[in-house]
Amino acid sequence: MKTDLNLLRVLVAIYDTGSVSAAAQRLAMSQPAASAALSRLRASLGDQLFVRRGSRMEATPRAQHIIARTREVIQVIDHEILPNPEFSPSRFDGELTLCMSEIGEAVFLPALYRRIRAEAPGARLRTIGLLPAELEGALYEGRVDSVLGYFPDLQSHFIFQQRLYSHDLTCLVRQAHPLAGPRMTLDEFLAMDHVLVRDDGRSQEMFEQELAARGIERKIALHTSHYMSLGTLINDSDLIVVLPRAVAELHVRSANARIIEPPFPIRRYDLKQYWHRRFHDDPKSIWLRTLIQGVLGEPAPAMP
Repeated sequence: MKTDLNLLRVLVAIYDTGSVSAAAQRLAMSQPAASAALSRLRASLGDQLFVRRGSRMEATPRAQHIIARTREVIQVIDHEILPNPEFSPSRFDGELTLCMSEIGEAVFLPALYRRIRAEAPGARLRTIGLLPAELEGALYEGRVDSVLGYFPDLQSHFIFQQRLYSHDLTCLVRQAHPLAGPRMTLDEFLAMDHVLVRDDGRSQEMFEQELAARGIERKIALHTSHYMSLGTLINDSDLIVVLPRAVAELHVRSANARIIEPPFPIRRYDLKQYWHRRFHDDPKSIWLRTLIQGVLGEPAPAMP
């Protein structure tokens, strides 16, 4: 036997109110609809369920037998199964995992940590770096709550993305570098010894593609995997490095370095946050995404 749950709601309402019309009013339905529901229940259960006694509808033994458990089932469904679970940042004591590059940690993490600590003081924050091929699986499994940065490989229709802001690249040299002025010429750019950074981000790969399209080949004197060592590397040399502007500004504040603009415009790129469709309606994910966009982003719609 298959019985519509809404029919059982009518059963409980008639039992409580003693009237089909009062039950209909409680359930915000018409009286004929409530009567039809009672007829369907009678046919389905093979019992009158209610008989009239004076002005009230009195339950039969069969109705009395099933009413208590029916009420329990409706209570569980209405209060435990159907409602979207609430998320309270102030009471959250779990772990939040963000995937970002070394640049992301240097640029994003301080402000994010301050805001997360303010709203969710019991939360534990973890950052990790993953290969591009690992990102979608980590988001699907919930091992990563959000991916932040420039990750053009995340194009699956299962992945939502939201633009935070656009960014660009610039050049960094030591304060006493022979190059003068705010911008170098192409000849100066080609004559300089360059540092090439190969970290887990994708901005350098994008820049290399742009150089190839222009037919430009740099003199690479040093390869490294980290941006954070650049201040020390360029301090006692005439090396030049192309890097994200936000990282260059960090080095200007903390090292003996200055920014000099490249001889040609470098296209800007979007930094985004990414999450999996499985968690799009999850209250914790919604809170975290809103926090990240509020700290780092410009208003922009989330798009799958």
